Amino acid sequence: MNGTPPSPDAGGPDAGSGLVLHHLELSRSNRVLFLLEELQIPYQIKVYKRDPVTRLAGPDLKAVHPLGRSPVLTDGGLTIIETNAIIDHLMKHYYDPSRVNLGPKLGEKTQESIDVGSWIQFAEASIMLHGIPLFYLIKGGSDTEDASSTTEKVCARGIKADLDYIEESLEKNAGMLVRGWEFTAADCAMLYSVDMIGHIFATRSEQWRKNLGLEIRSATREWMQRCFQRPAFKRAVAKEAPSQDQESSSWLEAFFGSQQKSKQKQKEQRKSVFRPCIDLHEGVVKQIVGGTLTDSDSTLRTNFVSTHTPSYYASLYCQHNLRGGHVIKLGPRNDEAATAAVAAWSKGLHVGGGITLDNAQEWLDRGAEKVIVTSYLFPSCRFSLERLKELSEKVGKENLVVDVSCRKRGDKWVVAMNRWQDMTDMEVDKSSLDLLAKYCSEFLIHAADVEGLCQGIDTELVARLAEWVTVPTTYAGGARNLGDLELVDKLSDGRVDLTFGSALDIFGGKGVTLDELVAWNKSAETK
Repeated sequence: MNGTPPSPDAGGPDAGSGLVLHHLELSRSNRVLFLLEELQIPYQIKVYKRDPVTRLAGPDLKAVHPLGRSPVLTDGGLTIIETNAIIDHLMKHYYDPSRVNLGPKLGEKTQESIDVGSWIQFAEASIMLHGIPLFYLIKGGSDTEDASSTTEKVCARGIKADLDYIEESLEKNAGMLVRGWEFTAADCAMLYSVDMIGHIFATRSEQWRKNLGLEIRSATREWMQRCFQRPAFKRAVAKEAPSQDQESSSWLEAFFGSQQKSKQKQKEQRKSVFRPCIDLHEGVVKQIVGGTLTDSDSTLRTNFVSTHTPSYYASLYCQHNLRGGHVIKLGPRNDEAATAAVAAWSKGLHVGGGITLDNAQEWLDRGAEKVIVTSYLFPSCRFSLERLKELSEKVGKENLVVDVSCRKRGDKWVVAMNRWQDMTDMEVDKSSLDLLAKYCSEFLIHAADVEGLCQGIDTELVARLAEWVTVPTTYAGGARNLGDLELVDKLSDGRVDLTFGSALDIFGGKGVTLDELVAWNKSAETK
């Protein structure tokens, strides 16, 4: 079956330009398309469709070059093949630093110029070299559930080394691939390769990735998100001309089978939403830096002390139908304030802090929709399944939220209790969350290390939670602005909701307004 004939699409202000990108949909040609948009130069794009059965290019590309592969760039009478050769040609002959800022020019005798060229080569000669064999292994059905095959292990060694190198470089260079340059041609080349690896990972189980030690870590994910948000990237994706069943922001979705389509369907069905909070300390609504909350007032750092009562906030949330918010009693002398809050919106809020087998039902009777429990489940900092079972049986699984708030220790997250000061024996991972989910209806997860800092969410934790959780989950900690809610939605595929505290205007913050979050939630209802 032949591929569909190419359809021209103006790629710049001058449709008669000598530059023509012969672009096969869903291919490495995306790198060149991205770069052309960043260069802001006139060009044309001719899009070639893949054969719907073989997913290969049709014979029409052979009219451009005998190999019939993409990308191919024609520049007047010149024909350039191979991605890196095309990037080199464009950067040497069409990059004008006085017009656009894409880093040092290639070929200069500086470390920065050398680094740009090295990353461009690294994208193909290292990442793709290790990733493509694994891709075809999986597509051919020769992979294993537990990652036990020799080929999987050999590919994984190379991929892990590549990803570790990228992560370490980004951390060393303050989030940049090339020191001192926020964005260069190297980013255009690298994004496709790393994104492809991420899509491969998404088709595998969490245990498969864990067995091979494979993950895209936080600095790399944040770098990818910045690239995805660039206007040139969005224009490039729009010109990709994806099929109607593809999300327009993806350039690899069609390659990765039913699991990815299932994830996309779930994404269309649900969107992460804002969950409100009322944090109480000494009977007053406050916003506190989580890691500073101890028995000593001398260590306490407070971002905000409200002049409004807890019932004021409860009524405000009720007015906007912001369900599922949590009232957290941080220490003693908060019962009266919490009672006033749940009385103001009966069966609209969850209550946590000091919840035990003896008082859980009492809080439900006072008007709490659900009760939230942590410390009671960890006598002497050791998890008690017996206590969880008893509590779940007494109040009902549907009325119980388990707070698995945690702090990072090494490369793991460990449940923290007693105002997040005491570490327990429970690691937050899929196995522990699966166990807890048998006896509760929701999770509340404070990232205590970033709670109250307004310096950004723990992106790595949110991404892991998306893989692990099977019940509704609310994340709290570090949220700065509406962009963080968008990021949680993207990282979690809509599986994880987000709480804002110190950044929210009703708590004295300047990062996001309640009106913005209400509008977001309303848009989620119509999704």
